[in-house]
Amino acid sequence: MFINAIDVTNKIAISLPPLGLGYLAGSLRKEFGPDMIKFKIVDRAIEQEIKEFDPDIIGISSVSQNYNRAIEYARIAKKYNLPVIVGGVHISALPSTLTIDMDVGVIGEGEETIIRLFNLFTERKHFDEKSLAEIKGIVFRRGGKIVVTEKRLPIEPLDTLPMPARDLFEIQDSTYLFTSRGCPFKCAFCASCRFWGKIRFFSPEYVVNEIRFLVQTYKVKHISFLDDLFIANKARIKKILELLKKENLIGKVNFACNARSNVVTNELVLLLKEMSITAIGMGFESGSPKTLKYLKGDNICVKDHITALTTLRKHEIEPHVSFIIGSPQESKEDVLETLAFIKKNRLFSFDLYVLTPFPGTPVWDYAKARNLINEDMDWDILNVNFKANYDKAVILSEKLTRMEIYKLFALFIKLKRKMKKRLKVRKILKNLGVFLQNDENFMKKKRAAM
Repeated sequence: MFINAIDVTNKIAISLPPLGLGYLAGSLRKEFGPDMIKFKIVDRAIEQEIKEFDPDIIGISSVSQNYNRAIEYARIAKKYNLPVIVGGVHISALPSTLTIDMDVGVIGEGEETIIRLFNLFTERKHFDEKSLAEIKGIVFRRGGKIVVTEKRLPIEPLDTLPMPARDLFEIQDSTYLFTSRGCPFKCAFCASCRFWGKIRFFSPEYVVNEIRFLVQTYKVKHISFLDDLFIANKARIKKILELLKKENLIGKVNFACNARSNVVTNELVLLLKEMSITAIGMGFESGSPKTLKYLKGDNICVKDHITALTTLRKHEIEPHVSFIIGSPQESKEDVLETLAFIKKNRLFSFDLYVLTPFPGTPVWDYAKARNLINEDMDWDILNVNFKANYDKAVILSEKLTRMEIYKLFALFIKLKRKMKKRLKVRKILKNLGVFLQNDENFMKKKRAAM
């Protein structure tokens, strides 16, 4: 039984099939055959599911803000004397947080490691310390002490991985996939790029094969590429487009992807447009040059944001962007500069977050140096929903109080509601314009025929 440790009240979290667990199941099927292992993936009612499914082994996947849940689920599993493997970005960044109810933690990519662990388990029906010490990329306890084994190298080429076992999920007509792992950039707040390591790509052939599979098997109409940076390799995008045309998939499905403003060019957007990409997400993070430099480094500037917006809008793509406030040296004026940027550039669709220190990032190291966090804390405080979590959230700012950040946050939320209303009106007017144009063209044709 695989347990996806998520907040089941979060609509976005429950709407996304946990493909990470799907890759693990797919890899185990490839190694042991399709019928040797029976899988079930759950995210709630864990004790009841254990009683009904009666598993031999439990695997739990968790990010840091949900790690309290992982701890509780491991505790439940141990009530039934079940071996527990935990994986995901949290245990990879903080192997020292392995609890006494967890037998093994998988550090980094899990596909090759879990095969080794299952081979060991099928042989002995338990995990012995001597054998575990020989497996790369794990953490376990020996004599009460934490042991971290030799690091496992990243999987290359990625095409050796089977597609995730989507038959274990309910796939809707709008879904997602990954075409790469990693990111060439290292934003100060990002745990994902550090989890994956250097950027690696699935081949264009692999990607298009997976797209075709989703369209043919599940009648998917919309696919989001949830890579950290889908547009990192322009030549690969050209090849993907070429293969989509060859497979006659253009027009049968549309796409969304993530971009970065300093990588967006007119040539690239033309490719994305031709590929039927209709939505693009970008982390602008800030409209303040000082704050932007802290969050994303020296290789990007506010001017890049404006250029990217202009380029995308020229091709009738309205991006969805996100911002972060609450950096250590960010002043009220800096925050208001971001607010002014949103207004000036008429950003109809945006999200706002307060800077959160995720394990494995420079921001985490900064927060730890200030004794704002530790490895034995309540992991719920890393919940990125600041509106629901503002009284517990870690405040990293040295310039603003919790309440000052909350009031500034409220200004953005107010503006977001206002911009959403404007966007609705804009769409209505656009649709009306199309209707009137079509009606006029119809009347012209009718008069010409008389």
